[in-house]
Order: sequence, then C-alpha cells, then structure tokens
Amino acid sequence: MLQFKLLRLGQRLIERGAWFLAPFSFLWGAVSFCKNFLYDRRWLKIHKVDCAVVSVGNLVAGGTGKTPLVHLLAKRFSKRKVAILSRMKDEALLLQRRLPRAKVYIGRDRAALAKQAVLEGAELLLLDDGFQHRRLHRDFDLVALDGRDPFGKGHFLPWGFLRDSPERLKSAHSLFVQEGSFEKAIQIAPKVIRILDLEGNEIPSIKGVKLGLFCGIAKPEKFKKTVRDLGGEVVEELLLADHEPLDPTAFVSRCLKKGASALIITEKDAVKIKDVKTCLPIYFLEIEIEILFGGDLWEKLVEKIDRKIDNYATYAR
Repeated sequence: MLQFKLLRLGQRLIERGAWFLAPFSFLWGAVSFCKNFLYDRRWLKIHKVDCAVVSVGNLVAGGTGKTPLVHLLAKRFSKRKVAILSRMKDEALLLQRRLPRAKVYIGRDRAALAKQAVLEGAELLLLDDGFQHRRLHRDFDLVALDGRDPFGKGHFLPWGFLRDSPERLKSAHSLFVQEGSFEKAIQIAPKVIRILDLEGNEIPSIKGVKLGLFCGIAKPEKFKKTVRDLGGEVVEELLLADHEPLDPTAFVSRCLKKGASALIITEKDAVKIKDVKTCLPIYFLEIEIEILFGGDLWEKLVEKIDRKIDNYATYAR
C-alpha cells in the first residue's frame, strides 16, 4: 500500500514542482539498486519451483495494463492448469471472477504460494505484478509500459513514478506497450467487451446516459476517456487512490442532484462493492487487452511458454 500512497502524494506534488522530494526519490532508487545487486549475484536466495513461471510486471507505479495482460495469458493457456499468484486482493478477485477455471492465490510471499500451487497440480504460474518480486525464479519476465511516459517522469518514487531502474528492461523477455511504440515490443490496447451491472446483466449502451463516475485506480483519466468515448455523460465524479476503500453511498446523493441516472465504475472496483445496494444502478466496463501490432512476437512467446511447460512435465516424469 505504501507505493500507492506515495503515488498519490507524488502526483499532487509533482504538479507543483516539488523538487524537495528528490532526496526521498534517491533513497528509493538506492534501495532498489542494492536489492537488485544482491539478487543478481545470488547473495539473496531466489526460490525455484518445478513449474513454468511467467511474471507480468512494470517499471512504474500506476496502471499499465498488467492485470489485463495476466488475464490474456490465462485465457490463452486455458487448456493448461494455470495458477495466478497475486499480492493484492482487488486484482485477485477480478481475475477469479473472469477466470473461474484458474486457481488464484493471494499473499505477499509469492515463493511460498508458488510451492503450494505446484503441490496442487499447477502447470503454469502467472505472477501478477512480479517484476520487482525477485525472490521467485521466473522463466519469462514480461513488462507492461505506458508508451506516453514509460519511465515515470524519469525519477523514482515519490518525485517520479519509477519503482525500478529502466536498465532492468534488459532482463525482460517481452515488452508490451500501450499508446506508443518500442523496438521489438508488442503493442496492446484495452478494448471494452461489455457493459454490465453488478448483477451481471448486460447494458446495451450508455450513450447519452448521465453518469456518476467513481473509481479507485492509479490513472483515472484513461477510464474517464473510455466512458466518454462510449457516449456516457459524466455529470459527477469521485476519484480515489488505487486500492483505497470505496463507499458509493454518500456519492449517490451528489449524483442525484446532478441528474445522474446511474453510476459507472471499473471492473476492479466492482468486485469490491458487488454487494452494495444503492438507489442508482451501478455499471462497470468489462475490458480485455487486444494486440494491435507484434502478433508474430506474441505467437513466438506463446510457443516458448508452451515448450517450457512441456519441458517441466517431461522432467517431472
């Protein structure tokens, strides 16, 4: 949770040119460098399991499409026994809702979760937000980037948004970029699949509908743009920090005064308030990742992961 609080603080202060955050940013970078130095030289133990492990992560704090990318991988390997390891409950609940056949494990110690998943028959482990989690060996490191600002203003938290050094991209097996292009990267984009209410009923359209928008995500601007692109008319909004608790009850009265006929939230927020009852219906967007360019690189990656899964199975016999 610390990085999300720093992200929110940093967003506010960076806008004001808060150079005094530089020493704290330097400290974050120094700790990150030392940690990676120790792991690179195997002075800190890296745990390995007898199963293919794919890590999906990023360099910066904030939304870059990590969790939708995990969902894309899990769907592609749906015929395998897939287990997802997640540190944050919100993402885990979302993935469990969308992927009922996959097992989702939640906890800070992903190495221990990985061992448990393998004992329970997993063939492929997907490590959600795993680029900085060096304790668990991975066969593939996939990194998601925001092409508009891939290096988080060029500074570590809290002066910028970097969680890790850009130099570490050299260790990544594949890069996935939204809204930009990188050499030898797979370009991806979010795509709205359906609009649903909390009961799971599909909503045909929100075009012309007056909406109260609220969310607790790192980059709400993208969500607001998507809603407006779908024709929704946002008359009131409540923007909270990533993973901040949501309570739409008080927000509803504000929306009613503005003439809203429904509330709209992200899917990640929807799983947190699925049992909430309000006098306004609550809609959410079901979003998946689509590959725009680099389909050949994606297929090659899938083939490599498939072979790795088979190699582990052969070794286990």
